[in-house]
Formats: sequence, structure tokens, C-alpha cells
Amino acid sequence: MVRKFFVFIMATLLFLSLSSNVHCQYNIMIKSKFFSFNLNYPYDWHCESEYGLPKNIQAVLSPQNFLMDSSPATIFVRVIPRTTQNFSLKEFINNDFLNVKKRRPKIQYGTDFILSTKDHKNAQVKTYFEEPQGLYDAIAYIPEKKAFVIIILQTTSQKAYLRALPTFRNIVMSYQCALPQDKSTPLPPKMNLKKPKKKKAKRKTRHQKQSTSFTC
Repeated sequence: MVRKFFVFIMATLLFLSLSSNVHCQYNIMIKSKFFSFNLNYPYDWHCESEYGLPKNIQAVLSPQNFLMDSSPATIFVRVIPRTTQNFSLKEFINNDFLNVKKRRPKIQYGTDFILSTKDHKNAQVKTYFEEPQGLYDAIAYIPEKKAFVIIILQTTSQKAYLRALPTFRNIVMSYQCALPQDKSTPLPPKMNLKKPKKKKAKRKTRHQKQSTSFTC
């Protein structure tokens, strides 16, 4: 048991500290009611983000040779809104672990890391294991203004965990929040037909040049 735990910790440290060397061919935009974001995943994995998903799951990824129910490694993507009870990331992670602990009382904490996403956010990664079931998990938490993005790796063995960990790492690091669509309302027809005065046109131009940065 102690030996397995040591291998689990050291292997996790090794795989999560390696430079990004997994070629990601596919890009997908995942949409939620709060915002949209992009993820990259390797060509030999399959991603489902529209049909047949479990409740409160925005996307499911698994190796192409396996179905989701039979895959030794599965990655889930969730978006959870911030509330007054879990407004901070620390509070949210603690509450999330307590909820998991109720369903899986034998789950044990492994270690944690920080990964930098493509848009320069810090993803808090925590790892867990469950013996004698042989289950190994890694969970990345990405805080946004209105919600938390959670990327979860669940595996059925330590071997599957070590094989899937680089893919999980690169998916987390590929995270990038998408800009919202332009919702500016067009001018009324009467104003569009009239030729604007020079002074008003200059003020309008100066106003359009003032850009505002978007935060998810």
C-alpha cells in the first residue's frame, strides 16, 4: 500500500512537470450558460460535448478504442456556478471533496499542483486514489468570474492513470476562455439614413477606440 502510494505521487510529479509534448490535433469550443471556452485534445481521443451526456457534464473525453462506459480512463468537463457558499476557490474545492467523500468514503488525498492555462490562468490540480478498488483521479479547478471549470480524470488502475495523465495535463493547459459575441445593437433606421455631422462622427470614432478587456 505504501509502495503504491509512493509510486502514485512520484509518477504524478514526473508527468505533470514534463514539458508539453503531446500533439493536440483537435480543438473544441465548449459552451455553457455562463461563457464558452476552448480545449485541445489528441487525435486518438474522442470528445462528446452535445449528445448523451450525464447530468451537469459539458463534455466527456475518452480514448477512441473504448466506449465511455468501458474506458479505463475518462475525462469529464464541468462548469459549476459560484454561490455564496462556495464563492472562493478554496471553499469550492473543500466542499467538492466533502461531497465526493460521502459517495466514496475510502478515497484518499494524493498531492496537488498548479498548471498554467493557455490564457494564463492558474489551474489548481489535486490528485486522489482509492484502494483496494484501484481508482486514481486527478481534478483541475479553473476559477472564472461567474463559475468554476472542473476537468476530471478518472481511471480504473494506476497503469491507466499514468498513461492518461499527460493527455489530461495538456487538455488543462490548452484551456482558453472564448470572447463573447458582439451584442451591440444597430442604429435605428432613421439615424442610419441620415448623414452624421463631422463633429459627431469624430466623437463616435474616439468612443469606439476605447476597448475593454473581457473577463469570463
